[in-house]
Amino acid sequence: MREPQNIIQRLDKPMLVLYLLMLLVGLMTVFAVNYNEESSRFFNLSQTHGRQMTWMFISLVLGFSMLTFNSNFFTKFSIPFYIIIILLLLVTLAVAREINGARSWLQIGPAQFQPAEFAKTATALMLAKYISSLSNAVKTFRQKMIAAGIILLPMAIIILQEDMGSALVYTSLSLVLYREGFKVREVIIALLFGAGFILSMLVSVQVLLWVLSGVVLLIAAFSSGRLWRKDKPRYLRYWLLFLLSVASFAAGYYLPALRIYLIVLAVLFMAGVWMALRPVAYMRITPVFWLYLALTGFTLYGSSFVMNELLESHQSERVLTLLGLSDDPDANYNVTQSKMTIGSGGFAGKGYLEGTLTQLKHVPEQSTDFIFCTIGEELGFLGTFFFLAIYLAFILRIIHLAERQRSPFTRIYCYSVASIFFIQVMINVGMTIGLLPVIGIPLPFISYGGSSVLAFSIMVFIVLRLDADRLLILR
Repeated sequence: MREPQNIIQRLDKPMLVLYLLMLLVGLMTVFAVNYNEESSRFFNLSQTHGRQMTWMFISLVLGFSMLTFNSNFFTKFSIPFYIIIILLLLVTLAVAREINGARSWLQIGPAQFQPAEFAKTATALMLAKYISSLSNAVKTFRQKMIAAGIILLPMAIIILQEDMGSALVYTSLSLVLYREGFKVREVIIALLFGAGFILSMLVSVQVLLWVLSGVVLLIAAFSSGRLWRKDKPRYLRYWLLFLLSVASFAAGYYLPALRIYLIVLAVLFMAGVWMALRPVAYMRITPVFWLYLALTGFTLYGSSFVMNELLESHQSERVLTLLGLSDDPDANYNVTQSKMTIGSGGFAGKGYLEGTLTQLKHVPEQSTDFIFCTIGEELGFLGTFFFLAIYLAFILRIIHLAERQRSPFTRIYCYSVASIFFIQVMINVGMTIGLLPVIGIPLPFISYGGSSVLAFSIMVFIVLRLDADRLLILR
């Protein structure tokens, strides 16, 4: 079938309108944050909102230019694009200077940009390319590890850049893996590690060690009754190795000088358990025992590593404040000011450009990470409700586009984009109202920042271009 000349006719108009509406809201909000009755002029390109307007114009020109690409371009060049972005992230890690505690900005002449923002699109395309190349949904362990590696590689580099906010967004792509073949038990395992991280700060790790050890011992006892009746020598060998593994692992906590040796010993004993049970078809519980070692090890040692090594001191303090474990006013200052600003808007808001606390610069970083509180003050609860409804409609529209695709590549990419938007909006709004730790992450299309606006626009226009060919090409 010949492709129609006018691609605009095949674009999804509701999604395009929602995108343009969010750009407009973002521009008006950035203008409101920096508004000064005496000096602010809407079309002054030298001011903050003027620079944002320039980046929006560049984004629209580039986005509509991308509509002229053949849709196969994105499938063919997804791998080179991913490789280039990984190299850019490594270059940024090596040469970037520190800004706000992170080395994530690459400067070329007078311009600065953040490769981590564009890496989201590259990772989504690469993930779609790999999973769509499989004959079936992701099922084997090897396929899952490759898919996870595609996500974790840029995420790990960004963590090394000390930009935890951007890195955390990549966890949203796990939703895509679940949609494309990960089973419920793997989601439960991820939740267990999250719970272990939180509990390690709320409860004594010594208590957690004994609770987890007791649970796994009960599982071992209830699951081995049949083995006792059928093969007593194997049963005794299994229990001896299992108890030695648990005892070695627990002893490592109390003997720090020998910890590494005892943990290795525990792993070797657990390997012996696996060898002992391997021929027994009805005893498939060794994955539970390996999970015990991994989960307990992360709870005892991994959580403190995350808090003390991966997170900056101010980020760790914010996590502790969120959990009610710290009363440091400096750690919670931004959130306190933000909640006061949002609360002052009441139900209907003070009116556009009438936000007194906003104009007094009551909240630090209000043009970027905390821009949502400007909407809360000027538009109130009613305005923020409709604002978030626009985001919800936008994300649901992308999901709708994903579901109507013939192409697995386009479907997976659309789900990736929807997941990224969902997590990024949830984290930004959550930290602004005090429900999540402050980690520094922009609100898509609303926060001031050229890299963010351009990267998210590219992401959206790729969705529009791929969807426009849904009836013409089966990739």
